Formats: sequence, structure tokens, C-alpha cells
Amino acid sequence: MKDVLIVGAGPVGLTMALSAAKQGLSFRIIDRLSEPSGLSKALALWSSALEMLDALGVSGQILASGVAAKGVRISRGRHVLAEIPAGYHVDSPFPHMVLLPQSETERVLRDALATAGGTIERGVELTGLSQDDSKVVATVRRSDGRVDSIEASWLAACDGAHSAVRHLVGGAFEGEALEDTFILCDAKIDGELEPATAHLFWSGEGLLAIFPVIRGVWRVIATRDSGHSEGDPTLDEIQEVLDRRGPGGLRLHESTWLSSFRISERKASSFRHGRVFLAGDAAHIHSPAGGQGMNTGMQDAFNLAWKLAMIQRAGADPAIADTFHAERSPVAEQVLRDSGRMIRSNMVRHRFAQILRDNIVQIASHSEFVKRKIAHALSGIGIRYAPNRLVADDRHWSEDWIGYGFPPGMRPREVTLFRLREPVSLFREWGPPQFTLLMFSGRNPVESDIDRLNAVELVAEGWSDWVRVLRVWKGERPPSEAWLVDPLGEAHKRFGVDYPSFYLIRPDQYTALRCQPAEAVVLQDWLSSVFGR
Repeated sequence: MKDVLIVGAGPVGLTMALSAAKQGLSFRIIDRLSEPSGLSKALALWSSALEMLDALGVSGQILASGVAAKGVRISRGRHVLAEIPAGYHVDSPFPHMVLLPQSETERVLRDALATAGGTIERGVELTGLSQDDSKVVATVRRSDGRVDSIEASWLAACDGAHSAVRHLVGGAFEGEALEDTFILCDAKIDGELEPATAHLFWSGEGLLAIFPVIRGVWRVIATRDSGHSEGDPTLDEIQEVLDRRGPGGLRLHESTWLSSFRISERKASSFRHGRVFLAGDAAHIHSPAGGQGMNTGMQDAFNLAWKLAMIQRAGADPAIADTFHAERSPVAEQVLRDSGRMIRSNMVRHRFAQILRDNIVQIASHSEFVKRKIAHALSGIGIRYAPNRLVADDRHWSEDWIGYGFPPGMRPREVTLFRLREPVSLFREWGPPQFTLLMFSGRNPVESDIDRLNAVELVAEGWSDWVRVLRVWKGERPPSEAWLVDPLGEAHKRFGVDYPSFYLIRPDQYTALRCQPAEAVVLQDWLSSVFGR
């Protein structure tokens, strides 16, 4: 029996499988399609997703294949209303949005999974599901008609908006669908368009958006004119919309994808049903505005995999699985709200409301605060989880420094340290499959401070399979080469450290616990509460 059965081999399922492989979980991954889809589908990868992909070892391939977006240009015809730069002052090693067809993102993940020894079972459709206190039993039908069953300790439903798993467990999928129909095409465009830029054109007729897909190919999305029949549009229909709502002088040709769709905004009432978890579109669907859907789903999978590994391999309390819904449901809720506001603001039809919106956007686009806020929100780096079994409260942090650094539930930002005079990226030092105990010497360390930190490290040694230790020394001369050096104290400043202290970073790179001044018993109690000893 495997640790986890993954249903669906899209970007979410592949992320789950690759994360499971990193965590040492045994798994099977099935997909009802006999071949992967070649459609471009989702395009945007934001900072938080790129950081996650970096932890999985595939960011280099993504960056090499994708296009770093300059930003968004909003226009009315030929008149530019606003320019919103992507990645504006985003505090990440990957500040810019990367545009890459979903089919290519999946290819990168498939290749990495194959290298890790994972195999996708294709042409396998889930038809039934049962579970008890120890396992899940899935009934599947193969492409040749054979029916058999698969047993696993857990099941991750990554099978999309029409999830068979969600229907079988009977979870509510609450929300609504927008009235408008949208049409899209991926095609080459002759004419002048600022490259590596997402273009929005506002008019009284409805929305028109143009995004780069790959070099030489653009995606056009528009609200459909009333009176058109249902079904996929023709290239001529989209050309007519482009001529009326766009800047003029643009000509579509060599289309590779034509489609129509409706937008639904829905979220599952629970992301967990016993031993079954819903991730990605199986748990939440929303407007494509902001390009958050694929990113959010992949992060769902990244969040879930290490928790199951702690239960299956480290003997952690199974109740920590409840934190998956507790952490990811509010994130999905926020994405639903934000994407809903964005799509509705782009579809304003009343003339007075359009004038008001255009004026507000023109003024706001010149504000440093607004540009930073928009970029920060879209990047996803500001996600913060509320206290739960895997996120401590902040009562062990010195009151003088409570507003500084990265409290539990936040993801620490990048900082450069030194090892033997060579620069070290802290982002490259932590991540799956372990927790990281990050110990700071304090600004003016003395011998008693080192003794305090040694006591903390001694606790971590009791969980050495699951906790790695990094030591950060303020100054030029650390006690030994085991310490990373923070010569000017920049890392201490970023992490809000004055006295000897520690951070405990989760495998998904969020802060679980921090303590200043460092107390060994605080770490001992927290680890015992999670691992049960």
C-alpha cells in the first residue's frame, strides 16, 4: 500500500508527486487522459510559486523556457491609461512574473518527476472511492476496460474543476458563475504590441486582453458579443472584436487554440474529507484575472506533501493534517475575492463608472505605494498563516522586537550570508524535506550566549532526521567554520534579532516558531507537540 494516491497529473498533481518524491513518500499518480494536454491554458507563474519550484529544483528550467513579464499596460484604444510594472520592489529572488504555457510547465515537472523515479499511470479513471480509519480504496477503470482498486493511506484530489473525487466524497462546491461568455485564441499577431507585456484594453463594449504566450504567439481574451451562438469562436469573430476594442492595426493569424468559456467562482466548503484532500481547481476555481489559479493550486500541493510525510515517516500526530484546510482555505478565499474584483473592474459597462474607473487608475498608477501594493499582492509573497498546530503564536519573541523579522506563519525573505568568505543564499540552505533550525548568535555574543544556543541545538539533535541546523554569527570571526557569517549584521537586522535566538523554518519555508532570547525548552515542547515525543 502506498502512502498517497494522487488523482490528476496536471500542474497540481505533478507538484504533489514531485513534492512527495522529495519527502520520501511512496505514491501513485493516475490521470484519465491517455496523453498530456498540449494546450497552453494557464500562463502566469508568480514569485511565491517560483520560490516553491526552486525548492523542488526546477526553477532554472522554468526561467530558461519562460518570458519575464515587464508588467501590465492598460489602454483605451491607442491611449495608454496606466503602466503597472511587474515585480515592482518585490522582495524575492524571483521578483518578476514569468509567462510560460501550462503545457510547458507540466513538461518541466514531468521531466523532474521521471528523474526522481516517478511514473504517471495514464488512461486510468477514478470511478469509486471508500475509506476507513487507516486507508483509502479507489476503484479505477483503465483504458482497456479493466477495473481494479488502488489502496493508499491518503488521497490527494488534483483532478480539476470537475473533480471526480469531490463528487464522490460529496463536498459542497459553493459559489456562482458570471453571466458573460468569454472567447479566446492563441495566435500570432502582426502589428505593434509592446513585447513581454500584458495588455488590457477597456471600452464600452467589454473586455479585451492580450498576453504573450511564447515568443511570437499571443493570447487574446474578450467578453463575447451578445447574439453569437454558443461554442468555440472563429478567428474572424475574435479579429472583429480586436478591431473594435483594440488599438487598431493588429492582425491575427496562425491560431493554435480557439475556445469559449464561462467564469465560475466557487470554493469547496472543506478541503479535507477524512483521508481525502482537495487541491487546486478541485478545491477552488475563480476568474483568471491576476493569473493566480495555477499558482495557488501548486502551493496547495506543496503545503500538503510535507505534512503527510511528517505523519507517514516521522510519526507526527495525524491531527496536523487538519492544518491543510486551515491554512489553504483562507488563501483560496482571498484569491477568489481579489480575482473577482479584478475581472469585474475590467467589465464595467456604465459610462460614468468607466470614466470614474479610468481616472482612478490613471492617478493610482503614479503612486509608489499603490504599485508596490499591487505587485506584492500578485506575487503571493505576503501570504501569512494564522496560528495552528504547525504555526506557533509569537509569545516567545522579545517584546522589543515583536514587530520585526518574520513571525510564525510568514515566509522569511532572502538574505546573503558567507561561508568561508563565499556568499551563501539562505533560500538555497533550507526547504524540503526537513525543518531548518536557524540559530542567531545575537549582535554582541558572549560565551554564555553560545552555551544557550548549544542547548537548543542539543534538542534538535533528538530529531536530527527531520531538523537540520544552520548557525548565523554576527561579525567576522565565528567560533568555528560551522557558522555562516553575517559580517555587517544585515541578516540579524532582517530577522529582527538582537539577542541569541532561533527560528524554526518548516519544509515549505514558512516560519513555524521563533524564540528570542533562545530557550531550549521552547523548541523541545513544540517539537514534542508535533512529533508526539
